Amino acid sequence: MAAESKVYLLVLSVVVLFLTTMCLFAEADDTLVVPVQVDTNQPPSNLTVSVQLDQEGRIITATFRGGYGQTLLNKIDLELIRPDGSTEIKTLGNTIGESVILNGSGCGDRVTGKAYFKTGDEYDFLNETMQYLKDLCAVDYIAASDPCEVISGSAYLKTDPVDIIPANKSVAVQVNTGTYNINVQFRGGFGQNLVKSIKVTRIGPDGTEETKDLLNYVGDEVTFNATNNCMDRLTVDVDFIDGTTYHIYDKVLDYLGLHY
Repeated sequence: MAAESKVYLLVLSVVVLFLTTMCLFAEADDTLVVPVQVDTNQPPSNLTVSVQLDQEGRIITATFRGGYGQTLLNKIDLELIRPDGSTEIKTLGNTIGESVILNGSGCGDRVTGKAYFKTGDEYDFLNETMQYLKDLCAVDYIAASDPCEVISGSAYLKTDPVDIIPANKSVAVQVNTGTYNINVQFRGGFGQNLVKSIKVTRIGPDGTEETKDLLNYVGDEVTFNATNNCMDRLTVDVDFIDGTTYHIYDKVLDYLGLHY
């Protein structure tokens, strides 16, 4: 009789554990969770491509904007990840202006993009969080905690205005970020041959600074390690051979897309 009681208690315990687990899963299904940040893998300078994302309400329009890798591009697969875990996949070709519509939730959807090239190369180059629109989201939506709230208030992350360069001196840089690094590439311009030096500086929220020289030929690049997985400030200053200097880039790089 005692043995039967032990068996009964064991079975009862298993049943209670099973029902408790099911209840937890049921509750989780009703709670929206912001998708986890995924690191990107940027293509080299000769294969760069660009996709523009525009959000209007729940609708997200993705438009191909070209790039140095356009002629070698086979396709771009875009994946919309809604906060409830549901997804939608659309494909873009390599024609500038081609666009697709993604049906979002308005609750901070994440859009990722993977570029496939005719060379066989593949790059997860896009990872962007869309706007959270309070009026469109479910009442049970729970915003993600903000691990960067304190860091975002750092005085070292305050940017300065950038200068307007005369057209004959215009130069361009491209900044790509992952979770752990910052890549800056020189993109040419009318003033390319007039450049004396280009200084790229990473400023951490803790006040640390790191400066590297970017050469004035298309495709030259420098890479920094991120201070943390929250944010850094990046500045670019260009000195020309005529003695003039311009502050052409000054932005806070927000790796999680929570602030800037």
